[in-house]
Amino acid sequence: MATANSPYISTEGTTNANRACRLLLGPCTDQLRDVLRKEVPPSSFVVEISKQKYNLPRLNPEQRDLILPHGGSYSGNYDDFDISLLYILLRNICNITPHKNGWGNVPDVNDSCLSANIEKIRVVRNNTVHSARPTLANSEFNDIWTSVRVAVVEMDTFLSNGNYYEREVDILRHTTMDPVQDKHYRDQLTKQYADDQDTKEYIRTIEENIGSYQKETAGRISHIEG
Repeated sequence: MATANSPYISTEGTTNANRACRLLLGPCTDQLRDVLRKEVPPSSFVVEISKQKYNLPRLNPEQRDLILPHGGSYSGNYDDFDISLLYILLRNICNITPHKNGWGNVPDVNDSCLSANIEKIRVVRNNTVHSARPTLANSEFNDIWTSVRVAVVEMDTFLSNGNYYEREVDILRHTTMDPVQDKHYRDQLTKQYADDQDTKEYIRTIEENIGSYQKETAGRISHIEG
């Protein structure tokens, strides 16, 4: 059992971090699933993903098995999708207009378009798990909660759901925390972020190799022509 002086005992900072993780993996993820349902009804998903699969970035094995299984077609439901996969699908197979800073970039604080709100959830997810310390100061936690809540309220309007997720976010803000469950949420969020970083590193390596090949080829052609 952790003592009062133990570095592992729950503190206000760790509770803040855990509450932020629950926010992202609970109502935020469910809301993004509903946005995808509105943009691409589940009954149309197999056809749509077949048309758009070559426009998708590299998927990790778990994501590919979910939406493009070998020897078959997608037969699950959107409840299987995490924030990482939802972001990929919303960005690449839906006709959602990019925010003015462009997909993959931090949107302006006052940008309230759908893509900006989706992006804000992704950015907060990344920032929440980026720090090696599983704790959030009150000021940082309040900034995160305010940013996410604004995005949630605006996406509720898009979904015309009677402010359902806004209410869930407000309930979660003050609900009792379960340390065991919260560790599960944080582990899942960290895994999503790690998968994203692995994909980015893979793409960066490919781009570097292509660039080196192109320079080498251009040099050979120049040598031959000279």
